[in-house]
Amino acid sequence: MNITNLLYILLSLLFFTVGVVNGQDFINASNFNDKIAKDIVAVEFWADWNKSNEFSELKSLKDATVYRVDIMHCTSLQSDYEVVSVPTIIIFESGKEKDRFAANIMFQLEADKKDVQKSIDKIMLAKFN
Repeated sequence: MNITNLLYILLSLLFFTVGVVNGQDFINASNFNDKIAKDIVAVEFWADWNKSNEFSELKSLKDATVYRVDIMHCTSLQSDYEVVSVPTIIIFESGKEKDRFAANIMFQLEADKKDVQKSIDKIMLAKFN
């Protein structure tokens, strides 16, 4: 095993541990489709270099499962979902994109918890119509 592989493994373990310690559930390209396949899911596309502008209220959203994708480790997902700024929050229902909230040119999300929750509520209510 060369030093590059060892460093990659150690960084991956550290990344996983930090995600678990912070209580945030990160997903990646290998489990993304399974995680967004059921019900309503809010995914924040995120980057550590912009941590100060993360959507800190993600875990407090109701009636949705929430995840975070680190675009530095999941460039394919960033490309597939055409995420050009972070944070970007995409709301999925049964694997289909229903709404999106993207950061402005200063990499700050202009939507707040109320805006995102309103979108989730609208999707939830539509199930009963």
